[in-house]
Amino acid sequence: MALLFYPHVDDTQRGSLTERIELLMEAAERFKAVILDIKPNTSEAAMNKRLAPRDYVAAYNWEEIAFTLREIRELPEGNKADKLKKAELLTKLAEVYEVLRAAKMSKLEAVRLALMSEANQLRNSSSQVA
Repeated sequence: MALLFYPHVDDTQRGSLTERIELLMEAAERFKAVILDIKPNTSEAAMNKRLAPRDYVAAYNWEEIAFTLREIRELPEGNKADKLKKAELLTKLAEVYEVLRAAKMSKLEAVRLALMSEANQLRNSSSQVA
């Protein structure tokens, strides 16, 4: 069986950062639905066993989310509006990680918290008077 990747590479190469983050969110929700729908064998031993990589039918395209994060981090922080825009994008990306965390990827909580912390720092620094 072929492995299906979310999001598709063709979809992520166009649009603004906001549109691409929305696409990543939609792909994360579809990926989560597929992962939570996978049912192991009905035997009692299989119920207690974790899923092996060979049991998965879908994978999340981490290269695209990493590329988007890199683009966000490279945005300028010259004025208050730039900082607020960057904080907003980081918050939206953290929401994508929240959806992926719910897809049996609990270790992504640390990444989500780091993104939220970075966004909060940007918001706080933009509200301070220079």
